[in-house]
Amino acid sequence: MNEKVKLPKFMCDWLDQHKEEFCGCPMTDVSKLSRERDTVGDVRAWLFRDTTNQWKLIDALRYGYEAEPEPRWGIKAGNCYMTNPENYGFDDVTPETAVYWAIKSYADYIVKTLGFGEVVDLNKEGKADD
Repeated sequence: MNEKVKLPKFMCDWLDQHKEEFCGCPMTDVSKLSRERDTVGDVRAWLFRDTTNQWKLIDALRYGYEAEPEPRWGIKAGNCYMTNPENYGFDDVTPETAVYWAIKSYADYIVKTLGFGEVVDLNKEGKADD
């Protein structure tokens, strides 16, 4: 049995708003989306930037979908994570309780300013290797 496809949150939101317009044939639905005038902005860019995304959408329409986790970029130094960006405080905490940024370049800037540490994906920190 196939699992639900993970899509960006904005795609899930858009699909939820347009579910009643789909005919149930994924290839036809994706073709229809390419001709729709309201398929604009992030949705259009995501859908047509890479043909892999079109296949991903077809699978999402076939097997269901769920939102990808939102990005959570943290700063790690040794075994500690940043917990207070105002005073650059670090503590021995779990990735779930560390402070995070949704935009990686913001965390990169702080690491550059500090001169130490590394930017890590808190969604993957502490998970077993696949």
